[in-house]
Amino acid sequence: MAGFAERIDRYFGISERGSSFSTELKGGLITFLSMSYILAVNPLILSPSASGYSFDEIFTATALAAVISCLLMGLYARFPVALAPGMGLNAFLSYTICQSMGFTFEQGLMIVFLSGVIFFLVTVTGLRKNMLESIPSSLKIAISAGIGFFIALLNLYNTGLLVHGDGTALKIGDFSDPGVLLALFCIITTINFWYHKKWYAIPLSMAITWIIGVVLFYAGVTSDVGTIPRGDSISAITIPDLGLFGKVFTGFDMIPSGMMAAFVGALVSMFIVDMFDTTGTLLAVTRETNLSEGKSDAEFLHRPMIADASASLCGAVCGTSTTTSYIESFTGVESGARTGLMAVFVALLFAVALVFSGIFSTITSACTAGALCLVGLLMMKNIKDIEWADPVTSIASLITVFMMGLAGSITEGIALGFLAYTIGSAVVGRGREVSRTMWVLAVIFILYFAINAILY
Repeated sequence: MAGFAERIDRYFGISERGSSFSTELKGGLITFLSMSYILAVNPLILSPSASGYSFDEIFTATALAAVISCLLMGLYARFPVALAPGMGLNAFLSYTICQSMGFTFEQGLMIVFLSGVIFFLVTVTGLRKNMLESIPSSLKIAISAGIGFFIALLNLYNTGLLVHGDGTALKIGDFSDPGVLLALFCIITTINFWYHKKWYAIPLSMAITWIIGVVLFYAGVTSDVGTIPRGDSISAITIPDLGLFGKVFTGFDMIPSGMMAAFVGALVSMFIVDMFDTTGTLLAVTRETNLSEGKSDAEFLHRPMIADASASLCGAVCGTSTTTSYIESFTGVESGARTGLMAVFVALLFAVALVFSGIFSTITSACTAGALCLVGLLMMKNIKDIEWADPVTSIASLITVFMMGLAGSITEGIALGFLAYTIGSAVVGRGREVSRTMWVLAVIFILYFAINAILY
């Protein structure tokens, strides 16, 4: 037994990095609890576009994608980052690609898969670093902030806290509705815990809100927005439903010629968002832990980048949105975790969760309202680092952020922001400063808008 423990220690470099088996276990547990909200949120977001598929199928796809991805990161890269279907990317698949653009869920999964293939090839060939450097940092920040705004706004609408207005786009919802008040309670509780720097802000707030909701259900309280959990449908243990596994291939229909422009636009946008999201998280964890040991970020992150690029394919194969590195891994890192063993423990916990879809299926949007608002807030916090003094950059960034939320489309937010930057740079005589990558993307997005205008 001692020999096995020594081999584990050497393989992951536990002692070498100043950690211990128990510290990695604690870090894995804390990280899992911090990101476990995705097991409830992902099915809620994907269900409107995944017609014909049950909560159990999407739940299983979510947990399974997380298991495989975390094992890839832990065993291959040996890096303390956990992965699961990403927030923002799931909303992009459901609300933009499927509901707005009109693709079927299976076609949407194929877009996820192909963007993952591109992401993997760009990573292993070394182009990933060059592409990241060719896009202005302010636009990268704006994309993340825009998705945060999109998530928060959509969350407020889905919980009834915002509704369509009379003469205005949106207005405050009906605060006399118990379901709306339950969602508001969840948001306030989550933000309060987070404000006091409690790592359990999200899981505890979800649990408290769910318990209150179940009590309200048994007390006969109803809600017009349908956000009170159904206490009569709770089942402790369920068998994982693999109905979505491989559906990207077996249920896929060819893309109609009239939708090719939308297909290319969605593919490019999915790839760009995934690249920025995962790379930003990996860089942040590396700098927080000082694990690079004198190596450059690009050199040290070579294996973690290959692992997360490979994991980006897992979501589509399992039947869910793109799998990405989670910034919630910081909670485990801050508790002392320093190796890939942490990610392996997270994978094991997601594997255990596979049999608890019956409990997670009773969690409503009111119970996850706090998690989504907090995630949206955290994604927007770096907006202060945008180069606001530069007119071209500031205008392009504002367009990117606001058009994502107000137009309800991540693709069109990115497209309009990139076009504003390239055209604006050319107008003020700075066209030569714009990278070739940006000009190529600008042409793609112009064709996307032009073809859509002709066809629709």
